[in-house]
Amino acid sequence: MASRPYVSVRVNFENSDYDNACLDYGGGRARLAAWRDLGDLLAHRAGWHFDVNTASQDKAFWSAGMFGESRLNIHVDANGRFACFDYDADKAGEADPATTCATIAEVEDWIAARADRAARPSATAVAYAADSDWAGLKAYAHPVRITWSDGSYHASLSEIFEASAGTTLQDALDGVASLLCALLGAPAELAPQVPLTAELDQAAVEQLRKPGG
Repeated sequence: MASRPYVSVRVNFENSDYDNACLDYGGGRARLAAWRDLGDLLAHRAGWHFDVNTASQDKAFWSAGMFGESRLNIHVDANGRFACFDYDADKAGEADPATTCATIAEVEDWIAARADRAARPSATAVAYAADSDWAGLKAYAHPVRITWSDGSYHASLSEIFEASAGTTLQDALDGVASLLCALLGAPAELAPQVPLTAELDQAAVEQLRKPGG
């Protein structure tokens, strides 16, 4: 039986297993099924990442945003429902920045209504990246995930909503650096200077190990 998408979720914390992180910081076993459903929805969705912050009230949550921002975030509440929060709506003083969804289908609709706005970097993210001649953009290595499908390598960053494709691994990596520069309004010639780390999935490794791969 094929594994569910949530099992591939990366947890940037001392406990790197999604189930254990949700059990320890997401409200325990009563909420685990809902966390798994949310993980299935968001595990491979560009722009989304799972976080654990032991200093916050809701210690486990999913976020969309660049450079550590949480423009949209979702967690499972005490009733096993999906508590969704739109930071931009809150900042703009809109009446209902928070929404509670009973089903994954409702979460999908909530995200879809905000996806275009969330896909654009905030003014804060752009200012951080551009500071000191784009030192923020080059301050740390951006983690890239690589897969192979349909005759191309596909490179994606957890913080942006687009992926780059290339017939070679270098092309895919160069492309995702260029996408990041374009998204932030950075000069295109900075793309080769953007630091990246890369993680290859099994499909990418198998292709790379082939003669001429």
